[in-house]
Amino acid sequence: MIPSSKYLTSLNGHRSGFTLLELLVVISVMALMMGFIGFSLLGGGGASLDAAQREMVSLVQQTRMQATLSGRETRLIVHDDPAVPEKFHRYLEIVVEDANVTGAWRPLGQGTLLPEGAYIVPNEEGFGVSIEISSNVTWPSEAYTIWSGDAAENFLLGSIRKGVRTENGPNALNFRYLAFDGEGKVNCSTAAGPAGTSPPPMIVLAIGSPNPPNTGKAIRFDNPNDISGVLLRRYGGFAVLNYDDIAN
Repeated sequence: MIPSSKYLTSLNGHRSGFTLLELLVVISVMALMMGFIGFSLLGGGGASLDAAQREMVSLVQQTRMQATLSGRETRLIVHDDPAVPEKFHRYLEIVVEDANVTGAWRPLGQGTLLPEGAYIVPNEEGFGVSIEISSNVTWPSEAYTIWSGDAAENFLLGSIRKGVRTENGPNALNFRYLAFDGEGKVNCSTAAGPAGTSPPPMIVLAIGSPNPPNTGKAIRFDNPNDISGVLLRRYGGFAVLNYDDIAN
């Protein structure tokens, strides 16, 4: 039996579900709302922070690979002179130990700057010296970078001459570093951690801004939610960290 046109009209008039166009509109609205929420939670620094984290992962991988290929210690060095605020904890460079000259390091390619607004958080001791935060902000107790070697010792490298940087050479600048040995294993901090062992290196990234020179502090961090990081594994590999991994 063929349904009457009246019955078909009734069915069409009471259909359920959404058309493809309606679904696309709903999805678009949801995506827009999630974007606003994410922007609010990250204080507007999410894009720079994500880009900085990707850059750090790439540089760590390059440094480890160069250490393995050369069979010599290779370091990812980070500018640590607050007198040059545009580079302070933003400029990075890969150097490999020179095979012929003790205390000389060969740069591998050009250095790089992290995206605008993104900084490497200093180690805990350096944080109090070079960083200012708002009086109503509590900085997470674990949100500090852990370097290789002894963070209390200066690693002074001179300007590039004859293809190398020499420790304590001409126009020397201070750097912090992550170091990998000739087998590609990361060198840990010499300071003992809570468990009595040396903690593996960890780079913590944050969104900040240059501080006025008269404050005595190089960088200002106002939002402790704007942090991420990269944790180095002792014998290879790494872990990408978000706020919850670092702060909790």
